[in-house]
Amino acid sequence: LKIDSGERWRIEEIRFLHQTNKDTANLTLNDLNQHLELGKGSFFKYKTVLEDERTLLALLNNRGYAHAKVRNKIELDPHRKYACVTYEINTGRRMYFGPVSIRARAEDRNLRTQYELVRGLLAFRQGQLFDPEQLRITRNNLSRTGLFRSVTLNTLMISDADSLQPVEIWLQERKFIHVEANAFMNNTEPGLATNFLHSNWLGRGTRIGLDGSLGRPIQGSTFYVTERNIFDLGADLTVSAGMTDEWGQRKVFADPTDSMQVALLSENDSILNEVLLFSGTLDAAEYIGSSIYSYRSVERLWQFKSVLSRRWDPVNAARYHTHINLNWVASRNRPTSDATIGYNSPGSAGALEASESPSNDENDSFEEEGPFDDEDPFGDEDPFEEVDSMGVSGSSLEGSAANLIDNGCDPDDEDYACGDIQMNNTWQEILTDEARTLNLSVSLQRDSRDNQIAPARGTLLRAAALYAVQFGGRSTRVLDGDVEWRHYLRLGPNVVWAAAARCLLTTTIKKNRPLPQAYWIEFGGEGSVRGVDRKSIQAIGGGRSGVNVRSELRFTIADFGVVAFWDRAGVWRYARTATWSSMVNGYGFGARYERGIPFRLDVGWSEDLAKRSIYFSIGQAF
Repeated sequence: LKIDSGERWRIEEIRFLHQTNKDTANLTLNDLNQHLELGKGSFFKYKTVLEDERTLLALLNNRGYAHAKVRNKIELDPHRKYACVTYEINTGRRMYFGPVSIRARAEDRNLRTQYELVRGLLAFRQGQLFDPEQLRITRNNLSRTGLFRSVTLNTLMISDADSLQPVEIWLQERKFIHVEANAFMNNTEPGLATNFLHSNWLGRGTRIGLDGSLGRPIQGSTFYVTERNIFDLGADLTVSAGMTDEWGQRKVFADPTDSMQVALLSENDSILNEVLLFSGTLDAAEYIGSSIYSYRSVERLWQFKSVLSRRWDPVNAARYHTHINLNWVASRNRPTSDATIGYNSPGSAGALEASESPSNDENDSFEEEGPFDDEDPFGDEDPFEEVDSMGVSGSSLEGSAANLIDNGCDPDDEDYACGDIQMNNTWQEILTDEARTLNLSVSLQRDSRDNQIAPARGTLLRAAALYAVQFGGRSTRVLDGDVEWRHYLRLGPNVVWAAAARCLLTTTIKKNRPLPQAYWIEFGGEGSVRGVDRKSIQAIGGGRSGVNVRSELRFTIADFGVVAFWDRAGVWRYARTATWSSMVNGYGFGARYERGIPFRLDVGWSEDLAKRSIYFSIGQAF
C-alpha cells in the first residue's frame, strides 16, 4: 500500500451566525468559543467539528433554549490548506418549565400511584429556566423507586409566541403485589418459606410485607414497612418486627462461680469428688472451669429494627449503598429439652479418650489460654501436677478415668465422669443465656460488579461496625467489626474465577464481662464453608474472631455450567491464637443451569470423604 497523506489542513477561522435579539444578547463570541475544542490555527478534524456542534447545542439547551438548532458549514481553501468553519445557530425562544402532565401507558388505565408522590420526585418546578439535565435527574428519580417498568419524559412542541415548555410524563407501573411460597428439604427436616409483599401500599410508594418460614434450622416471621425518600433525603426507612428460632450446637465452659453448677457437679462427678476430698476447693474450681458442656440448643430472637438506607448510582461507575441500623434485640439461647449434654472434664472418660487420639480442632486446646484469660485466680498452682501425700496427682485422675472406661459406666449411677449429663429443667435453666441489647450499626458497600445475581467481573467491598449495649444483670458493651471482599475475574469467554474473603472481630469493652451468645462468631454450611455442618466451626466458650475465605472456578457452555470450589474458615476465642492450620476446609463441585438466574446444585466434602453435603439454591454461592 502506498499512502500519500499530503499536508495537514488547519482552521483559519471559526464563525458564529445567529440573530441577535433580547433572547440571544447574552451569547457572545468569547462565551461560545471557550466551549469549543477546535480553535484558530488548530488542525482541522471533521469529527471534532461535529462534537463541537453537539457541545454548542447542549450549552444552549442548558441555558433554556429548549428548541435550539445548530448546523455547521465548512468552506475549504485547497491551495492554502485552510478550512473556515461557520456554526449557524437558531436558538428559538428562551423557555421555562411549564405545566407537567402525568399519564399512564395504554396498558394501565389508571395510575395507582398518587400524583403527589410523582411530583415530589421532580427535579424542577414550574417557571424554572428550562434545563434538560433536570429532566434526566427526574427520570432517574422515578426509575429508582422500583414502582415503574418504564418512564418516558416528552417535551411538547409549542407556538412561537409561548415561552412555557410543557412536560409529559408517561409511566407504566409494575405489579405491586407479590406472593411466594417455597418448600425445601435439607439434612434436618422439610420446611416451608413464604413471602407477601405490597410495594405500593395506598399508592404512596410504601412497601409493606411479611416474611415467614417453618422448619429447622431456622423458622420465624418478620413484618416490615418501608417508607421511601424519607423527609426528602433520598433515603428509605424500613421498620420491622419479628421473632426467629434458630437451631444449632453450643460448646461452653463450666462456670465455677455458679453455685448451682458446683453443687450438681460435686454431687455427680466421682473424679471431682476426689479432687475436693484430697486437693480442696481451689483445685476443684479450676477443674470445673476447665470442663466443657456441648449440647444442641435453640436461639430465639425478638427484634425491633429500623434501617435507614441510601444508594448512589453514578452513571458508568461503581454503586454505593449505606445502611444505618438501630435495633432492639431480646435473645434467649436455650438447650433443647431432648438434648443430652456432652460433659468433657480434665479427668473424665471423654477427656482420656481425646488425649489418646489427637484432635484436629485447635479450639479444644487449653495450652495457650484458659477460661480466665490473663487473670488466673489460682496463680501458678496446677492441681494436676504432683502434690503431697494428701493430694491427687494428674496420673491419678487419668487412672480414675481409665477405670471408668475399663469397668464401664453404670447408667443407674448417672456419674457425670462417664461423659454425658441427662438434660432436665435444672440444667436447662443453668445453660440458658438471655440478653437484651440495643444495637447501632453502620455499613458501607461499594459494588462495581456487572451483575448482582451472576457476576462475571468487578468487585464488591463491604465494611460494617456495630456497637451494642446489653441491659439487665451485668451491663455489657460490645464492639463488632465485619469486612468482606469479593472479586470476579473473567479468564476466558467461558471461564470466571471468583474469590471472597471475610474477617470478623468482636469483643466486650470491659475485658472481664462475658460476651452474649448472640454475638458469638460461627461458620459452616451454606454461605461460608460448604461440606461442613451448619455453624459447626466455632470456639468453645464463644468465638471472638473469625476468618472465612472462598474460591470458585466457573465454566459455562450455553445455559449450562460446572463449578469447582474450595472454602475455608476458622474461629478463635482469642485473636492471638489464630493459625492457618487450625482452619477447616470444605471443597467440592457443582452444576449450574441458567434461565435468567442460575439454578445451583453443589456437593461438598470436608475431612471425611464418606460424609457429603448437598445444596440446592437459586443464584451463585457468592
